[in-house]
Amino acid sequence: MQTFPDMFQRSPRHTLIALLACICAGPQGAAAHASPPVSLTQLEDRARAFAPSARLAQADVTVAEQRSAALQAGSGAQLFGGAGVDNAREAVTDTLSRDYQRTQMHLGVRWPLLGTRAAQQRTVDDAQHAVEQSRLRRLQMENEAVLAVRRAYVRHLRSVERIRLADAFLRVRAEAQEQLASRHAAGVLLEADRLDLGGLFNIVQATHDSQSAARDLARAEIERLTGQPAAAVQTQEPAWPQTCLAPGAAALDRSPAVTLAQQEVDAALQRQQHARLEGVQASVSLAQSFSRDIGGPTGHSTRVGVDFSLPLQWRSQRDAALAQAQGEIDRAQALLALRRSELEAAAQQALAAYRLRDKEMAGHQHRQQAAAEALRIAQLRLNAFDGDGYSKLLTTRYALYQAAVQVVDGAERRDLAALDVLALGDGCTLAWHDAPAAPDPWAATVAALAGGTAPASAKAVPGETGLGWYVWQGQALLDQPAQLDELPPRSRRLLLSFTAAQLQALARPDGRARWMALRAQAQARQLTLELLLGEPTWVLPHERARLLALVESLRDLPADALHLDLERSQLPAAQQRDWSRHLIDTLQAVRAAAPWPLALTTHYRELQQPGFAARVHAAGVGEVVAMLYVNNPERTATLARPLLSAAPAGLRIAVAQSIESALPAQESSFALGKARSLQRWDALAHQLAGLPGFGGVVVQSWEDYREARP
Repeated sequence: MQTFPDMFQRSPRHTLIALLACICAGPQGAAAHASPPVSLTQLEDRARAFAPSARLAQADVTVAEQRSAALQAGSGAQLFGGAGVDNAREAVTDTLSRDYQRTQMHLGVRWPLLGTRAAQQRTVDDAQHAVEQSRLRRLQMENEAVLAVRRAYVRHLRSVERIRLADAFLRVRAEAQEQLASRHAAGVLLEADRLDLGGLFNIVQATHDSQSAARDLARAEIERLTGQPAAAVQTQEPAWPQTCLAPGAAALDRSPAVTLAQQEVDAALQRQQHARLEGVQASVSLAQSFSRDIGGPTGHSTRVGVDFSLPLQWRSQRDAALAQAQGEIDRAQALLALRRSELEAAAQQALAAYRLRDKEMAGHQHRQQAAAEALRIAQLRLNAFDGDGYSKLLTTRYALYQAAVQVVDGAERRDLAALDVLALGDGCTLAWHDAPAAPDPWAATVAALAGGTAPASAKAVPGETGLGWYVWQGQALLDQPAQLDELPPRSRRLLLSFTAAQLQALARPDGRARWMALRAQAQARQLTLELLLGEPTWVLPHERARLLALVESLRDLPADALHLDLERSQLPAAQQRDWSRHLIDTLQAVRAAAPWPLALTTHYRELQQPGFAARVHAAGVGEVVAMLYVNNPERTATLARPLLSAAPAGLRIAVAQSIESALPAQESSFALGKARSLQRWDALAHQLAGLPGFGGVVVQSWEDYREARP
């Protein structure tokens, strides 16, 4: 009989992942292979054209356009005419009368004037406003259809992830129950414990079934909104545009609801102009008539006529009409103010909810890492604790499953909150940014749940380490802490640099108080503040004392780390040869004097030297940020992977990227703008997240990022 430990070792990782993919695909697997999965971008395009609400809105636009065209054609001058035959008897004298028959015809043109013309123009204007409003409602319906598709996509994606985790846990169900029964029979496991542990699989199975139903419902909703079957929906991690998730990104004045209200104001103002001639009807006409008596001569006449009508109480009628028009204006303006206030409140609430959900992810991910580590330890201790060892192994596997599901739940809540923010942004509601292909973020967790070895450090979500920023004008941030609100949501660390005079001010009580105030606001946003000191000559023996004196003057300042920016290339050529040796001596001296964790920024080529990373780590450095200024995520990842693989255990390696305006496009993403730069940095984090010791992406610099276009 196969033993439980053997079961954990018998399945290669690639075979397991392939088997899990088949289980998740189910009977629809063949259809998925028959045609490529449908991306969210394609689903959105279909929803704009085929969603029932969007199609109805398009029909309303067509009707409004035709009605407006008909009224436009029917306004203005009108052609009139007529014809008739008279059979007449006219008295000539008291005793004599004349009988005759006459044919006549007239043709003319009539132009409306004053109130009549104003009434026609008001009707035409109202019809045109109706067209514009129907188009805005169509845009509104399209946006709502896209939002609904995105929500269904997120629910589908997260349901698939939960199913995958459940499948992985249930893979060992039969073998585990067999082992539990065997150990119960051998007297090393109580019946209550056997039933309790076996019930874990029943709980996970129930979750699997409910998530399968949720996945099917989400797919049905996608099919309803897109108007065609979705044979296979792509399960790609969404990468929402981060610039649209920042404070102030909502463009309320350009939202369809506010634009509709503004059009109501404009229409009311136009109606007020027309109301000044209310009740006054007039027209001028030009007509030509011809007549002929049967058996007699032909006659003709030309007529120019003006006619009008005016109510006896015209002034009262006009004043009432003007008052009514003003009332409509006031109502439309009140409605506009209401729509703006509603959207402002909605934007604030949506942004607050998103930031809260985004911050919650760190706790979920930390719990998953702890559970993965507990499972790894339980696997190592399995043979040492007979029955209790197996119980502990199953319970820690279930704890990892629960922690992973919590990460999925948190990601779903965060994504749905992000969609509420995006729906209020200018250009964000309809703009989808496809994330580049990334390694499977769940591969390690799935392998551990299915019986493989749990990783020592499992990252549930790529880019969990967050984004860092070099802030060279740290004093500006002290003076304007509101800049923290401009940081992209995934920002987690700030490396603050100051001038010598500013550092002296920080060492004084008033400067320390300002630092503490900024640090409190940063901690509320889950940001770390690190002191950034950069001067290349500090590695030289005769300059090292200045650095140590500076560190000593600041040692009472609470900071999360001390970051040294020391680069070989910034020294004169004659001093670069001994840079490595002097650097190690400097780092050791600073480590002995500084009360904070120590980090180093330097060029990535230094880490390519054999033994350099190990010497730096031995000198007391906990993190090295490698300056790798290549504006291509794939190329950057290719260069960074060997550095991470060769790093000693315990040393974190972060990657520095540039958005500096002074650097060429091959090195800096400044020309691409904020949104695309964030996409590239997220893509880089996705590609490196699975490697041990990866410390995230740090951007050079915050000041250049603020100056870049959106």
